[in-house]
Amino acid sequence: MEILSQLWSLLGLLTVLQNILPTQLLSLLHSLYESLQDLISPYSYFDIPEFNGYCGVDINDLYRHVNLYLNSVNSSATASTCRRFTLSRSKSSKCISFTIAPNHTIHDSFNGHSLSWTHQVDTVQDSLEEKRSFTLKLPKRHRHMLLSPYIQQVTSRAEEFERVSRERRLFTNNGNASYESGWVSVPFRHPSTFETLALEPHLKKQMTEDLKAFAGGREFYHRVGRAWKRGYLLYGPPGSGKSSLIAAMANYLCYDVYDLELTKVTDNSELRALLIQTSNRSIIVIEDIDCSLDLTADRMMKATTATATRRKRSSSSGYNKDLGTGNDQLLDESGRVTLSGLLNFTDGLWSCCGEERIIVFTTNHRENVDPALVRCGRMDVHVSLGTCGMHAFKALAMNYLGIEWHSSFDVVESCIRSGGALTPAQIGEILLRNRGNKVDLAMKEVVSAMQARILSTGGNEHLNTSIEHEDMAALTRSPQSVLTVGSPENWDSSPGKTNGKKRKAKFLARLRSLTKSDSGRRGV
Repeated sequence: MEILSQLWSLLGLLTVLQNILPTQLLSLLHSLYESLQDLISPYSYFDIPEFNGYCGVDINDLYRHVNLYLNSVNSSATASTCRRFTLSRSKSSKCISFTIAPNHTIHDSFNGHSLSWTHQVDTVQDSLEEKRSFTLKLPKRHRHMLLSPYIQQVTSRAEEFERVSRERRLFTNNGNASYESGWVSVPFRHPSTFETLALEPHLKKQMTEDLKAFAGGREFYHRVGRAWKRGYLLYGPPGSGKSSLIAAMANYLCYDVYDLELTKVTDNSELRALLIQTSNRSIIVIEDIDCSLDLTADRMMKATTATATRRKRSSSSGYNKDLGTGNDQLLDESGRVTLSGLLNFTDGLWSCCGEERIIVFTTNHRENVDPALVRCGRMDVHVSLGTCGMHAFKALAMNYLGIEWHSSFDVVESCIRSGGALTPAQIGEILLRNRGNKVDLAMKEVVSAMQARILSTGGNEHLNTSIEHEDMAALTRSPQSVLTVGSPENWDSSPGKTNGKKRKAKFLARLRSLTKSDSGRRGV
């Protein structure tokens, strides 16, 4: 009882002193007490407030990263050290978010050392607002060795968790890029994945490896001085799976998708504004690039005009030169999207205003696309999507019918080799009509469709899928699909394209004539 009475007396004395002593002196005593406590304590404490600065206007990005990091470890043994969590879920998300309850602590470990996070929530005096922060506690002796690498780990884990867990969006331009946002969006929930795609195994492997290397190439792109972007050209007949491949790429990387409709863009300035408004970690898609704008005809018309102008004037001040090659010169023209504007969109200075972006062009006829659009640096990877090979057909049969083998598979393979291959869309429609308990009927209808195709084409169409291996291009060949990395000039021998061979023949003939003339001059 005496001890309790003494404690009450001490508390009463402290209360009296607090009311009597000046505020400045009390603040000084409090600072001395905290300094003494820090000197004795074996731990260091670091506060991470929700907002930066005294006014609290700018959001502290590190606070958001810590929140995401602790959310990512909620299912691990680390989370078991916290007794209480706050659960939440937004309307547009299926994921449940975990947050440490106010004034609770969660323990973590790093490089063999114990650390802890405390979620501090204080009510602002005379206000309904709350002041939130995270406090990191770590060993004082090792704080210089632990703090920087641990924060880097927190940031990287948080960014990866945010990329995987956030809701992805599908955007399209609304024709109002000059006002606020030129994009409108809906949730992106396309179910296509590389596991369900009807592609040959080698092509799937190359695509996933290339995408994975790109997504993890931040340091590499910065080291070599290149903008962190990559271009893909997808070409093939209708129904070959170009759109499904784009959706699979977005789901594989967890990227947003921006579907750019060029016919809604009024001029090059609006095109640049749309590019600026896109986010990092996104795929920008221009489908049917050869049909969106008549850019090749535009180049020819402007080249003719330029030639006539040069004859009249010696100066070339009316020309706008693309950042790529001298062949990309176009007259500057206002009020419309030009080839020069599209080239700068994909590979100019404005293309590096963001990071981790993929630009995808699709076309049914690659030969109709202007060569300047598909050169290296703009479209780095060219993917030919054609009719289904046997591996792709088996994938479709498994997806639609749930079968790994059927007695008709040998007949289907024979039909494919004879030139009766169909596109994934054609086969998918047949299997969709006969899903359920109609496996035999579905296979019979597929075989009939392939045989009809053989009869209609004479069995020679499959010869068009051959592709030559050039020294400057890396090719991986599968029965009906090809992925090419390299300059378009190196593989112009693809289906329906013989200009490359003609250019090479003219070059060799010219070289021989020059050699002969040089030998003649030496003989003289």
